Amino acid sequence: MADVEAAVGRSFDFIYRYHDVNDVVPDAAERVALEQGKLLHISIAARDFSHPQRGSVTWKEVARGDFDPGLRRQAKGLAAVDRPVFVTFEQEADQSRKVADLGAPADFVAAWRHLHDLYQDEGADNVVWVWVMTGVESNLDTAASMWPGNDDVDWISWNVYNQSGCRNRDIDPNLYESFEEQFLVFWKFIHQRGAELGVDSSKPMMISEAGSAQYSQAPMLTARWYREIPDVLERYRQVRAVTLWDSVDGGCDYRFQRVPPVLDAVRSVGLDPFVNTHPSLPGTATAP
Repeated sequence: MADVEAAVGRSFDFIYRYHDVNDVVPDAAERVALEQGKLLHISIAARDFSHPQRGSVTWKEVARGDFDPGLRRQAKGLAAVDRPVFVTFEQEADQSRKVADLGAPADFVAAWRHLHDLYQDEGADNVVWVWVMTGVESNLDTAASMWPGNDDVDWISWNVYNQSGCRNRDIDPNLYESFEEQFLVFWKFIHQRGAELGVDSSKPMMISEAGSAQYSQAPMLTARWYREIPDVLERYRQVRAVTLWDSVDGGCDYRFQRVPPVLDAVRSVGLDPFVNTHPSLPGTATAP
């Protein structure tokens, strides 16, 4: 991360980290980030990586308390942090694969509420609960049945990707979708259907993951995708944070620092006056 920060010419205010139900939280790397003044977004997955087969954990098992000892240790660890910590249970739970493997939407809701209550029992009042869905059109009906409730969610979040066929390792620039096009899929869903689903659509929002496929023959197209982000954020100010995904995911390479025009675009976005401000955080228990 330090190398990427040097490349883009600024430090990051906010980092997103992933854990299973038994991990130490915060871990050593996260403690260093906290010492540097960063904010943490922690996602707890229904997984147990200590299992020989790296086994999944069903949402029913979480809801009935089977993994409470590890989850309580995590809650106590985060309660001891001297600033808000953003926490998600099972990011992208609306993926069809997760529903097939981990349980029905009602099981997810029960698990989320159980975790929320457990954290309250452990005095983790500094935790800000972030509901993270995929933001993909095909998953909207599933997401609609996964809302834990306004008392159990503080922020609403989703992902914004321009994949252009990269998951099939066949990137096609003709499939380009701008940041705003993909952003609006879930934005409209929340604001058009939120009331009927019991969702308070005025809650603060964030984009938990964002990234564009790399067009080897047209790097300026990838660069354009990133450069448009500040203008979109200025028009939709309910969104208070964006996390860029800087990694390889299957056939999709989102490592923006590897291509000079793309890195230049990300650098300009990160230094944009609207973006490069330490965030004010509505919906948090304590000011950062």
